[in-house]
Amino acid sequence: MCSAVYVSNSVIADEACSAAYTIDTSLPNGGRWTLCWEHSLQNGISFHHIAYQAKNGTTQDILYRAELAQVHVPYDDNGARYHDISDYGFGDGNLLGLNEKECPNGQLISYAGKPVICQQVLSRGEAFRYQEKSAQGYKLSLFSISQIGSYNYVPRWEFFDNGTIELSVGATGALQRFTTGSQSTQGWPIAPDKIGVSHLHNFFWRLDFDLAGNGANDVIEEINFVRDDGGLKTKYEPILLEAGRDVNPQTMRTWIVTDKNLRNKANSPIAYEIQLYQAGQRDVGPDEEAFTKYDIYFTKAKDCERFASHNGGADYCAKDLSTYINDESLEDDIIVWPTTTFYHIPRAEDAPNMNVHWSGIRLKPFDWHNSNPLASAIR
Repeated sequence: MCSAVYVSNSVIADEACSAAYTIDTSLPNGGRWTLCWEHSLQNGISFHHIAYQAKNGTTQDILYRAELAQVHVPYDDNGARYHDISDYGFGDGNLLGLNEKECPNGQLISYAGKPVICQQVLSRGEAFRYQEKSAQGYKLSLFSISQIGSYNYVPRWEFFDNGTIELSVGATGALQRFTTGSQSTQGWPIAPDKIGVSHLHNFFWRLDFDLAGNGANDVIEEINFVRDDGGLKTKYEPILLEAGRDVNPQTMRTWIVTDKNLRNKANSPIAYEIQLYQAGQRDVGPDEEAFTKYDIYFTKAKDCERFASHNGGADYCAKDLSTYINDESLEDDIIVWPTTTFYHIPRAEDAPNMNVHWSGIRLKPFDWHNSNPLASAIR
């Protein structure tokens, strides 16, 4: 893979990787996504140099790198507490080969002769409607499948025509651990004398933002909506040092990554909002799993800080998210670590094979455009 080539402060995907590792897709209503992909033993499939072009717009870089950085699976009986990405890996032999039936109307992308990525352009239904006018939406969907033990994980990356990005993981396969009636409070009966042990799936992503191609110009802002006598008041607070933060439903808390320099026609800085829309369940583990304490983390970019937990570089770097945070400045380059949790209570319908359950996050353009880029696609 060749090194990045910078042109007018912007990196185009096909200049950052060879043709075999480049994805360049124009959607039916005019949006275009360019990005590079790569394979690694632990992360499986990762993406980098992710750029977007709205209809009739210019190409702008969004993410320098994005990957699933841990799947942490602690069981209620403490009989197992897995760290699937770092300890077992989503790549190599655990990355399953795909076939055309699993990728309908799509394109299979191969690594070392094995089809490992399904690339599809899918309808996402109505993008917007106003009275009798509406526009249909589309998205680029990329997924791979990795098998860890009895579980099959489906990391899915979806890139929308309006610049939105949705990252999710589907979990399916078969239940892995069982117990008996004496421990029924730590699971759920799925058959006579058979109890599936309840467990958590904690998903962590590692996102290196480079809005407009320069991560050093990116700033994290936390937004809370605080009630006073006049109603709700918006409170902005920049996060200048490394930190972990939680969702707060009472203040409708959210976070945006903004660019210091680039602005839209309304003189608002271009930004992306990080939406943790599945934050209804969460896990705060024991002291030795302090990396589960927060819903989202912001750290200074360091190549050795690769995984949310069981980081292999602990001897010369840090062991997990809890030790990545040490009051360093976020002025140089920011890594965002969003998380989401799914508490899996086994049920009879999970046997012999469970339906896929999805957990995800959303990255949404915030003043990235001067107006709705799909408005010209109305019918």
